[in-house]
Amino acid sequence: MSPSKRLKPVQRVAKSREQTAARQLGRSKKSLHEEETKLTQLRQYHQEYLTRFEQAASKGITAVHLQEYRTFIAKLDEAIKQQESVVSASKQNHSVKKNTWRSKHTRTEALSKVVDRYERAEKKEEERSEQKESDDRSQRRPD
Repeated sequence: MSPSKRLKPVQRVAKSREQTAARQLGRSKKSLHEEETKLTQLRQYHQEYLTRFEQAASKGITAVHLQEYRTFIAKLDEAIKQQESVVSASKQNHSVKKNTWRSKHTRTEALSKVVDRYERAEKKEEERSEQKESDDRSQRRPD
């Protein structure tokens, strides 16, 4: 069996692993985007609520309402902190998936180059062999 044919199964496995890593990278990118969107929404909601609080406070509010606003804003602050942690973890996960895919892609590319090189060498050798046979046949022809 030629070296290029021996490497074909290894090349297929490497390509399959690269594709799996690419799908995981895509899912992690989608997840990161979703988590970042949630964080943005929380921050927007926090800002809107602060604006409403300021408007209500300028008109005068009761101590009970003031305490409710503060409690709710504190809960929003906590939710934002938690979501920031989720986004951070999601970024790390995405980075790991990206590095994994990059590594698999590099291996696949390297194997493809090796297989291509073997195939070119094998084809060259085949052409050389055919030329030699052709030359031998032409020399054996009776004149």
